[in-house]
Amino acid sequence: MGVLYKLYFYFGVRFFSCMISLMDCIIWNCQGAASKEFNRTLKDMLKFYKPGILGLLEPKVSGAQADSLCNQWGFENWVRVEAFGFSGGIWVFWKETLQISVIKTHPQFIHLRVQSNGINSWLLTVVYGSPNFNLRKLLWMDLNSEIKDNLDPWMVVGDFNSVVSLEEVSSQAQFNFNRCKGFRDWIFDNGLIDMGFVGSILTWSRGSHGQLFKGARLDRAMCNGAWRELFDEASLLHLPKNRSDHAPILVRIDSMNGSHKDSISSFRFQAAWLTHPEFHNLIQDNWDSGDTITNNNTRIASVLSAWNSNTFGNIFRRKRRLWARLGGVQE
Repeated sequence: MGVLYKLYFYFGVRFFSCMISLMDCIIWNCQGAASKEFNRTLKDMLKFYKPGILGLLEPKVSGAQADSLCNQWGFENWVRVEAFGFSGGIWVFWKETLQISVIKTHPQFIHLRVQSNGINSWLLTVVYGSPNFNLRKLLWMDLNSEIKDNLDPWMVVGDFNSVVSLEEVSSQAQFNFNRCKGFRDWIFDNGLIDMGFVGSILTWSRGSHGQLFKGARLDRAMCNGAWRELFDEASLLHLPKNRSDHAPILVRIDSMNGSHKDSISSFRFQAAWLTHPEFHNLIQDNWDSGDTITNNNTRIASVLSAWNSNTFGNIFRRKRRLWARLGGVQE
């Protein structure tokens, strides 16, 4: 059993050290962070996409309960704007490889400066726009005050609780030009660029079908020209909805994405393998006590990768496939 735990430690640390440098962001209006189902869903999402920054909106918990939750998700640093009663709240987490300083906390946004090795610093604002129209008007004013005369690269992302056009709602009855005019003017005045998206256009929806169904693009990411020049390949994905009326949105910033990211994480020791009756014999048959640890680790990694695909079954690949199918159905 000593060999097994050495393998677990070696490959677990190796995998983790490769992945913590990413700057990708997941922002999600989770509408409550206290349930076991949410916790399980979030942990799966973090394993799949491995963001360096996580923003949770409307967690609906605070105080000691929030402290307990924040320690569970593998981030070394975080800042919180506490929920007021059972509404609002903004939590932002980040990995220790990112140097992030908090510029301002506000009931409707957290304003940050992000620094990573070899990249110019940039500004990140995570927004939760109030459902109350009058409070939301104050948001545009307070943001303008915060970023007045800003020339730094800047991305603003979150749930704005507003749309910009009729195309962003599921029915004409939901659209009110006067209620979204302040949002449109604020975008124009600040020269912000909509980052577009891949996935379903409606990031929020309620009801199943027909007249009961309502949906809108309430969640988005925008940036100024300087940020787009700095990260010219950045993209936005609307992830499948799960455990919330809102879809999580994934901002892919880091250039290490796609197949290269997969190649880095191609092997990881899974504790669930220990439950399989063939596993211990597989290790014993392929471990050569006369060989070096490095050669044994390389050989065992290759054997376990093939065994995982052909015998045990890749749990995370199956979960990814289910998430992709769910996303396709929603789109």
